[in-house]
Amino acid sequence: MACSPRSMKVLVVGTGSIGKRHIGNLLELGAEVQAFSYRPDAQTLDPRVTRVPDLAAALASDVDAVVVANRTDQHMDVALQAARAGKHLFLEKPLAASMAGVSELLATVQQKGLVVEAGFMLHSHPNLLWIREQLAQGLLGEIWHMRAAVGQWLPDWRPGTDHRQGYGAFKALGGGVTFDLIHELDLVQWLLGPVADVTAMMRTAAALEIETEAVAQIGLQLASGALAQVHLDYLRPGYGREMEIVGRQGVLRWDYVQGVVTLEAAGQAPREVHRVPEGFVRNHLFLTHMRHFLQRLQSPTLPASSPLDEAVAVLQVALAAHRSAQQRQHVRPSDLQG
Repeated sequence: MACSPRSMKVLVVGTGSIGKRHIGNLLELGAEVQAFSYRPDAQTLDPRVTRVPDLAAALASDVDAVVVANRTDQHMDVALQAARAGKHLFLEKPLAASMAGVSELLATVQQKGLVVEAGFMLHSHPNLLWIREQLAQGLLGEIWHMRAAVGQWLPDWRPGTDHRQGYGAFKALGGGVTFDLIHELDLVQWLLGPVADVTAMMRTAAALEIETEAVAQIGLQLASGALAQVHLDYLRPGYGREMEIVGRQGVLRWDYVQGVVTLEAAGQAPREVHRVPEGFVRNHLFLTHMRHFLQRLQSPTLPASSPLDEAVAVLQVALAAHRSAQQRQHVRPSDLQG
């Protein structure tokens, strides 16, 4: 029998910036929160959180769900342990840094009937939900191409930390813009459908003193025939995120920073067609997504906001981009299996 969100017991694995955000939101939503930390600064956690020193013991306890918020290269190991223990899962993006273990996770989740959400919180963004609905209703007619871009100077991401020591700086830890900024790859598929073919170019930047790629230009051909171009970087002096979708009947443009969508219909001047609600802040995305996860634990028939199979497909696209850049050739994401 499902329990109510206010009596839900949730274990958060990882207490970095995203782990702490999830902890705060879970507490606000009335969940009972435990946390397993890999870092010595865990004493800064909210006093309402129960720290657990042994991950295996915590997974064997009566927690209802596990939030996997540790390093990318550790995601799959914890997810598999939790799934084998029959725990529902909220998995931070990206799902993993390789396809190893993905098939087992999919099979275990299905066998045990687990509720899973992947951490693509932009699926809760008011502008994007509006765009998705309008595209489904044929606002632009046939979609021809899409462009999505996001970037920010990496040292500015987390003030007070050394970006050269973070996971983003190291290939073995799942760093680099392709994994770190994977949301844009996800949005292409979420809005326009499956990706059939990938080509990519990537480069490092000596100014950052990291080994991972600092810029990625990724070309996608969708199963529908539409094309997409995704730009990701650690170098932009100020934060920027934008998207453009071009169809037979017009052009939709989204500015994340402004929270505005504009439409340039055929033969007409651009006009604002959607804006985020007054008072909207970034954490609303995470809070809305976590609330939905808890609601699904109570009512498992509710559809996922960010399903596991879609997260797997996005991981395949990211891995295909890396392979394409390395081999200088087209790569089909479907060829990459776990």
